[in-house]
Amino acid sequence: MIVLATLSLFLGLPLHSVGASGNILVVSSDGQHGWHSLVTDGSGNPDSTFGSVTFVTGPGTPPLGTGSLRLQTFAGKGDGSAQMRNTNFAGVKLSDITNLTYWAYSAMNNGQQFPYFTLSVQCNGGAPACPGGTDILFFEPPYQFPGAGDPSCAHQSPPVMFTWQRWDAFSGCWWDNNGELGGGGIFTMSLSVFINNHPNAAIYNPSNTKGGVRVAVGFASPTDTFDGNVDALTIGVTAQKITYNFEPPTCKEADGNGDFHSGQGEGNFKFDGDGCKDGDNDNVQSTNRGDGQDFQSTQVDSIQYNDLGNTVTITGVGTSNCLQVAFVFVALETGPTTPGWVSFAFSDGYTSAGTLIDGSILLH
Repeated sequence: MIVLATLSLFLGLPLHSVGASGNILVVSSDGQHGWHSLVTDGSGNPDSTFGSVTFVTGPGTPPLGTGSLRLQTFAGKGDGSAQMRNTNFAGVKLSDITNLTYWAYSAMNNGQQFPYFTLSVQCNGGAPACPGGTDILFFEPPYQFPGAGDPSCAHQSPPVMFTWQRWDAFSGCWWDNNGELGGGGIFTMSLSVFINNHPNAAIYNPSNTKGGVRVAVGFASPTDTFDGNVDALTIGVTAQKITYNFEPPTCKEADGNGDFHSGQGEGNFKFDGDGCKDGDNDNVQSTNRGDGQDFQSTQVDSIQYNDLGNTVTITGVGTSNCLQVAFVFVALETGPTTPGWVSFAFSDGYTSAGTLIDGSILLH
């Protein structure tokens, strides 16, 4: 039976609900664990002709696994951007952050810009308030070595092309749009300076930008071209820490439907988890999840296979009885002589599991 503590881990729910520290989550598709790609023009408007965000093998030997996140701007469109943004940290206070690190690799840039890290923050609760109540904070690798940045920053080695390097953003040098942390470039300061100025500052998700935590390349000159990678991005909040391991996608087929019998009674299910093969939307649904309530997924965040156990685990959010819920759905493949099995766990507290009494589950 899937327990609700596991539900929080799979879905990237508020970090205080994650029971263990040091979790590693694999991200191999857009939307998984709160990560959403965004390609923009030079004004920040979504425009896929300016670049790409992909999950790839390599380059070289990444710090975790075999792959990484690749961020590219196309030739002549370096004023645009390629970004990956996370929506799961809205409301987290900067003063509660204990770790911000990531590994970066650059194969092409304008001579200085490597994949950089930003936080969108609301700071109108602190004193003094930010102009307009918000700000964007930037951590850039080229401004971390001795001779760049304020002495309060923890200086790091100069960035090197075609090399995986670990960057400690939490203790590093930052600048911001409102100029509190210096004017940008080598004029940077420690993140602690901003936190001292705004003790209640917290991450927020700006509208239409898909998340307040961001890694990106671009927003330079049109003649610039950027091609960089990010992996092993770690965010720690209080005593808990999550590392995101970006990996190339694996495409498998998973679908099924039928009725099952649980301790609460009979329920039914239907799921399709092979959108990468057939091009449709992955989904999980039920007209009776076992308690008489229906369920329809609205977003699938992850699909994970256990080849040894012949199971698939699908996580995401959806609606049940007109209310939004997060879910974990587990299905055991129907065998030559065994009927298959399914399990539901929802954030409203309801769980159900049972053996199929008709229908089938196919994984391959």
